[in-house]
Amino acid sequence: MRLVLRGGRLLDGAGDRGVHDLYVRDGVIEGLDLGGAVDQEVDAEGRLVTPAFLDLHVHLRDPGQEVKEDLASGLAAAAAGGYGTVVSMANTDPVVDDPGIVADLVARAARVAGARLRPAAAISKGLRGEELTDMAALRAAGAVMVTDDGVPVADSRLFRSACEYAAELGLVVQTHSEEPSLRDGGVMHEGAVSQRLGLPGNPDAAEAVMIFRDGEVARLTGARVHLAHVSSRRGLEVATWLKASGAPVTVEVTPQHLTLTDESLAGFDPVYKVAPPLRTADDVAALRAALAGGAVDSIGTDHAPHTLAEKQQDMLSAPFGIANLEVAFPLLYTRLVAAGELPLERLLWLLQDGPARVMGWPAPRLDPGAPADVTVLDLETERAVEGARFRSKAKHTPWEGEPLKGWPVATLVAGRAVHLAG
Repeated sequence: MRLVLRGGRLLDGAGDRGVHDLYVRDGVIEGLDLGGAVDQEVDAEGRLVTPAFLDLHVHLRDPGQEVKEDLASGLAAAAAGGYGTVVSMANTDPVVDDPGIVADLVARAARVAGARLRPAAAISKGLRGEELTDMAALRAAGAVMVTDDGVPVADSRLFRSACEYAAELGLVVQTHSEEPSLRDGGVMHEGAVSQRLGLPGNPDAAEAVMIFRDGEVARLTGARVHLAHVSSRRGLEVATWLKASGAPVTVEVTPQHLTLTDESLAGFDPVYKVAPPLRTADDVAALRAALAGGAVDSIGTDHAPHTLAEKQQDMLSAPFGIANLEVAFPLLYTRLVAAGELPLERLLWLLQDGPARVMGWPAPRLDPGAPADVTVLDLETERAVEGARFRSKAKHTPWEGEPLKGWPVATLVAGRAVHLAG
């Protein structure tokens, strides 16, 4: 199979390569401006051609919660968002704590047209925080990460043991850094807005305390610990101190924590209910300022789809989570890059080289011989967010109706066009 992306501006972590025809053959990049017969042609004129994004943090709800999302819908949504590879979380039903479940996910995902799946497995059996999973067997079955995301690992001795085993096996440990007894029953950020609304709050101290614990255990064991969805100024300050003092931790932030605040919940709409919660404008400003430096290593979506009926419950009962795979890049491009707050190259790095470095994977490039995982972005055309058009089963979104630029119009995975707009 030979394909050409015709007339796009090529940009990757090695720099701006100018306008070229990019040729792909049998799943890898063949070269530039080669000419000759092709089996498929994609018009990229006036658009940006760049390596497909990597997301280390998605909830695909499969197995067992397919009414919310399944592999087909979730991987199609990822491809529509410009993602070539996603790491799925383990908090499914049953939990991904058995090698057979990992192997089944890998096999079924290989038959689905969409982004490439790299599953994470659970740290503890059943996410109960009591007994470790067999990480060696999970890794052999295809798991690339261990995490109890959604549930903090409260037992520090268990977390230490998990990090020791993961370090031996070369697995990344991803955290859900919220101290449970401080988090308690909070449904939003604890502060002036929660007090005004009369809703139970979750303080930023819960995040900061647990990030310190997780980072110190990383230092103790040498494990690569990825601090997921850091949401607050205090949490970021602790993470930055840990990194500066030599702890092997990396930091992820999400589109929602970069663009929304706790004031969004003033209307009691659970579409804005996430864990960790949306914080204050000061927290958002701190996270955004950190993107340009070395404090943040990657942007992960924490795509967390639920049914509309679930999200239409009251604030105390509705589940945590936002579905955002398909709007992540347009949202961040419009709010940060087009607004002059962040260079395009840095945003791309946080979606490409950054997550690859976290995982120890090769940096995504457009060089001959590199895997043909590529996305084509329309940076000029403005289109309003329409949840009804999402490939995801979750078609409700906090950004409904917002005009955005930067929409992915094509995505290739291993040289195969898995998303073509229109």
